[in-house]
Amino acid sequence: MALDFLAFGPHPDDADIGCGGLLRKMKALGYSTGVVDMTTGDMGWGSPEIRLGENAEAARILKLDVRENLDLGDCRIEDTFENRCAAAGMIRKHRPQIVLAPYYNLPIGRGLGHNDHYKSGQIVANAYNLAHLRKAPVPGEVYQARALFFYFIPPGTIPTFIVDISDFFDDWVSALDAHKSQFDNPDRPRPDRLPSVRDVFESFARYWGWQIGAKYGQAYLATAPLNIPDPMVLVKHVVPRP
Repeated sequence: MALDFLAFGPHPDDADIGCGGLLRKMKALGYSTGVVDMTTGDMGWGSPEIRLGENAEAARILKLDVRENLDLGDCRIEDTFENRCAAAGMIRKHRPQIVLAPYYNLPIGRGLGHNDHYKSGQIVANAYNLAHLRKAPVPGEVYQARALFFYFIPPGTIPTFIVDISDFFDDWVSALDAHKSQFDNPDRPRPDRLPSVRDVFESFARYWGWQIGAKYGQAYLATAPLNIPDPMVLVKHVVPRP
């Protein structure tokens, strides 16, 4: 089936973190949604088998239509032509209107700047173009998605838009809770002085929500101009500040 939204995630939980609230909301609005994970997260906590099981549960909670895994190697993702073709194959296969990927221009290091995060962004950005080239050695019919938007944008970057996910916050965090090996693993205790991972995600969602007058939000970046035939559409849901 052709999807409306297809999100690429470097590891089994990343698309859920960056896009889970959006995907759940879009499903409620009648759109079809899917996730392609680039790796099985085999270098992280939990085995690939455990993580794939967690993925399936998170997909059920988010009501995804599709979830697939390219298994490109945790901590070993590289922006190669072969990997671009693999991602382009997913775009051709699922024919999404909108593609979502982690932003590629990140400070290198742990966290957002993990090798797999920014290189996944590079791969998908290149695959987005490669999928429409007729001579590209990619299976499937040529296809051009309508837009590519990025999540995991670095601190200080102004997003292009923020989506109000307040009504779907509970489903979003329930999907994150499904990734127990990462966020609730007894072999990986978190010091009491630190906030829980869930608290961190909620804080970001509150911050982005506050920017648009909502309780919770998720932020996205477009690196290409958007064709807006009616600018009033952009302010239809603006909440006037007191």
